[in-house]
Amino acid sequence: MIKVALDAMGGDNAPAAIIEGAILAAKESQGKFGILLAGPEEAIRAQLSAFGYNGEGLEIFHAPDIVDMDDSPTVVLKTKQNSGLMACVGLQKAGKAQASISAGNSGAMMAACLMVLGRIGSIPRPAIACDVPSFGKKITLLDCGANVDEKASTLVYFGICGSIYSEEMLGRSNPKVGLLNMGEEEKKGTEILQEAHQLLKKAPINFVGNVEGRDIMKGEVDVIVTPGYTGNVVLKLMEGFYEYHLRTFGKIEGAAGDQFHRDWDYANFGAAMLLGLNGTGLITHGRANAKVIKNGLETAYKLANSKVAEKIAAKLSQVA
Repeated sequence: MIKVALDAMGGDNAPAAIIEGAILAAKESQGKFGILLAGPEEAIRAQLSAFGYNGEGLEIFHAPDIVDMDDSPTVVLKTKQNSGLMACVGLQKAGKAQASISAGNSGAMMAACLMVLGRIGSIPRPAIACDVPSFGKKITLLDCGANVDEKASTLVYFGICGSIYSEEMLGRSNPKVGLLNMGEEEKKGTEILQEAHQLLKKAPINFVGNVEGRDIMKGEVDVIVTPGYTGNVVLKLMEGFYEYHLRTFGKIEGAAGDQFHRDWDYANFGAAMLLGLNGTGLITHGRANAKVIKNGLETAYKLANSKVAEKIAAKLSQVA
């Protein structure tokens, strides 16, 4: 059985929202996958008792150290080895879990995944891949903030990773990959983007050229590659738009309104995967509520079950 390790103390609303989400996922999965809760055992058991849950489908791994949101990744790696965040990744490395997920310190989670799980092949850095709304479908945006100063060659790896993810998780055949830029012309943008454009044309993917910000929601591509700095700005802008829409118009009733909220509410997506790791590591929103955690656990299971990381590794082994 596939097991997902969950950092029980990660996020602004931990441990209550994290454990409530785990309970919801355990009930809905009906034994499809197992959940390992990593954190202080006494605190986890107290929270399970508060929810009146007997623990079916859940296991506890005692990890007493607490990672703060402002801890540096170095501090976490060196001094908080017995934290829920570190334990999750360690459980996966030991083969006791097939995926790990945290709503806590995202920099520390990424560093832990890199140090413990390692990278696939020659890929220099992993990327955060997020499913974002577009006309008539979800599309994959990466990198959404794992990096800020990528080389052009790194963006090519992101394109390959995103293409495989789109095929396996979103069911796209020969997905169209675009490069986010300030114009459609090949000579637009920074030197790195211009170089990346030329490299992506030669990559073993269906590269369709540059796309502009206004094209993100047109639904004409399946994957958009961008440096992490820009990707994170785009992601936060989209989150802000949804919050603005709710404040201004409230929840829209009817079928169209329901579809809009399904597409735009980040809680429905659960978590984002770090693509390029030698394993399945996921990061979810620091403000995650129980619904986010439940959906994140389901996403983690699907990624592990589909062997996305293994398929990315196989594809990258063909790239010089």
